[in-house]
Amino acid sequence: MYKGLFLIAFVLLFFSCKESVIDPPGSYIYVAHTRLNSNDSLYSKVYDIDFSNYDMTLLGGDLAMSSFSKRRVILPHLDSIFDFKNPNTIWSIGNHDNVSDKRFYEATLRNKYHVYQKDDVTFITLNSQDSLSSIVGKQKEFLFSVLDTIQTRSVLLMTHKLIFMNDHPVLDEKISKVCNANKGDCFHCHNANNFYTTVYPKLLEVKNRGIQVLWVGGDLGYKTSEFEYIDDQGIVFLGNGFWFKKDWNKVLLFSKAKDAALEYKFVHVDSLLQEQSEVLKTSQSK
Repeated sequence: MYKGLFLIAFVLLFFSCKESVIDPPGSYIYVAHTRLNSNDSLYSKVYDIDFSNYDMTLLGGDLAMSSFSKRRVILPHLDSIFDFKNPNTIWSIGNHDNVSDKRFYEATLRNKYHVYQKDDVTFITLNSQDSLSSIVGKQKEFLFSVLDTIQTRSVLLMTHKLIFMNDHPVLDEKISKVCNANKGDCFHCHNANNFYTTVYPKLLEVKNRGIQVLWVGGDLGYKTSEFEYIDDQGIVFLGNGFWFKKDWNKVLLFSKAKDAALEYKFVHVDSLLQEQSEVLKTSQSK
């Protein structure tokens, strides 16, 4: 009898430890740049993702061609997919999502920059469309206030544009090969900004307090679907996004076990959907 109980326990332990891209403990899915060149729908494979498998949905911006179109047709459609008023859905807006603060709040019940805490992780969304990607004024005051008081194990900061690439000795020259927009000073461009003169020193203070620091941008898809860089101080910089004409599209999955650092991996959307389908078939056969 004891041998039988041991075998059952071993089998349960084996399958519980098997890595999955579906619903690990403390699981969050990040998607960005889901738009098409028209404003009637989204990248088709987004519709097949079961976002309910994840504890949080993280949106990196440019969800639709004009997410807040005056026709007000696409926004309810987006909401039906991403559930904007759910506190576990957070959205760092892109240039295709630009709208007044009031309308954004009406749609999401939160400001364009805000903080949310879950599973010993502090999530901070910032508006990289403001001040041509520089973090200034009230947004800077908000950010510094949050960073000064963080007590969680990890902090994940989200912007649409990868503002951490400008003026970096390694990353600056990669902008034209990674980001959707090239360097410039237009609204959709990859603009020069104050990240390294103003924001980065504050991130170092947080990292030196023993807090894991990650920053993710969503303005990817045209040239690549994934980006990762860990600097010599251990700060993690990520990028992720779709482009409907490409077959390299990946999602970015985060997972957070108790008392552990935030982990992440890029998963091809086809692999995600395949496993999702297999899990569904298994559950239906029981």
